[in-house]
Amino acid sequence: MSNAEFCTSKTPGLVASDKRRAAEFPKAGNSALPAPRQSLRHGNPGVATVFASALVLVVTSSLWAQNRQSNRSAGPPDLPVLLHSAEEALNRKDFATAATALKSVVERQPDFVPAWFNLGYAYSGLHQNDEAVKAYQKALELKPDLFEARLNLGILLVELNKSEAALEQLAKAVALQPKHSRAHLYYGRALSLVDQAAEAEKQFQQTLALDPKLAVADFDLGQLKLKQKRFDEALAAFKKAAELDAALPQAELGMALASEGLNRPAEAIPHFEKYLAAKPDDLETRFHLARVDLQLGRNEEAFENLETVYRGKPELPGLAAALGDVNALLKRFPESEKFYRQAVAASPNEADLHRALGQTLLDEQKFAEAEAEFRQSLKIDPHNREAAKGLASSLYLEKRYGEAIPIIEALLNAPDPPVGLYFVQATCYDALRDRPKALEAYERYLELSQHQNPDQEWQARQRAKLLRRELRK
Repeated sequence: MSNAEFCTSKTPGLVASDKRRAAEFPKAGNSALPAPRQSLRHGNPGVATVFASALVLVVTSSLWAQNRQSNRSAGPPDLPVLLHSAEEALNRKDFATAATALKSVVERQPDFVPAWFNLGYAYSGLHQNDEAVKAYQKALELKPDLFEARLNLGILLVELNKSEAALEQLAKAVALQPKHSRAHLYYGRALSLVDQAAEAEKQFQQTLALDPKLAVADFDLGQLKLKQKRFDEALAAFKKAAELDAALPQAELGMALASEGLNRPAEAIPHFEKYLAAKPDDLETRFHLARVDLQLGRNEEAFENLETVYRGKPELPGLAAALGDVNALLKRFPESEKFYRQAVAASPNEADLHRALGQTLLDEQKFAEAEAEFRQSLKIDPHNREAAKGLASSLYLEKRYGEAIPIIEALLNAPDPPVGLYFVQATCYDALRDRPKALEAYERYLELSQHQNPDQEWQARQRAKLLRRELRK
């Protein structure tokens, strides 16, 4: 009986490995969570608009009303017209018209506090943040106890990543109105940004003491605990936020990430899906969900999510490699090859991309091309054992047994080699008609395998019997 009858093209420990790049994707327990910001310009549009407008209306209805009588007899005659124009423009969110009118007001009456405050708000609506800061500062120079200006200025400085400066303003805002829940909320956010977690938590708890139904405070508390890897507490806070406000999809994302932190990826998936139903354009999160799908063996679901991401953002880093992974796992090897080649072109110095492409080429029986990719992988990373196994596989399948043997023996000398490698070593020596070494390798394989692969063990026993007879002749 010839040796060819015992050798298979897919031998344990060497070829046809299902190890793909997808298996190496990290979990998301520490992933950054986009906060539903409620400042002047970002985040949940409904909440942000209500809160920001309320700040303007407080000052408009109080300070402007207080000054109307005096301004009828004092100041330039066109001032009431400008004030009316600015007020109407702010009400309809025509910030450019409002800013123009308010600049005219402060030029005519530089000490008019409400105009400076509302000019700051108008500038923030136009994303002219530096000018907005100056206007709020001028309002506070004229009226240091103007709570609304302190609060808005603090919020704006947080947005500008000037957290230390924001802390000063928000601390003063809290001191001016200690019962104002949202002042504590924003103060907590600023403290969190400068890693004063304990103090930030106190502010969030104070917010909830003042307004127990303010969902975003529970959300921010969850965000803080997620950052601290206190995943159980984060999950509870996000759950409460979601119960209080069903229109807060970021809470679902928070629950998903906290579940991952608790090593419960299967529980994370429905939360990711609820979040994405509300935020379908968040392709980065959809990409992350696809990685979780791959981790759980949900390859078809991963493929669908990756295809959606690819249609919207084909150049997203890591996407081509992930599509190579999922197509390989689904045995769609031509598509896998296409995407892996895109990934290699984008990152030619990443050893594991060359290895993954080589594995797919091996599955397509493109042995010479696979060999080239495995060699490139080993050139970049000489210690990549999977690439070495792939190279040995390609040489073995090309029947270049003499070249495969040194690689196989190096792998056998590494820690914890796969038992199947001894079978491959044996068949290589057998093909080269080196009977003593072939018999030794078959016997070593049978000693170690211990019923792990009954079919292959049967082949090894039959071949070993024949070799013993031949060696006794």
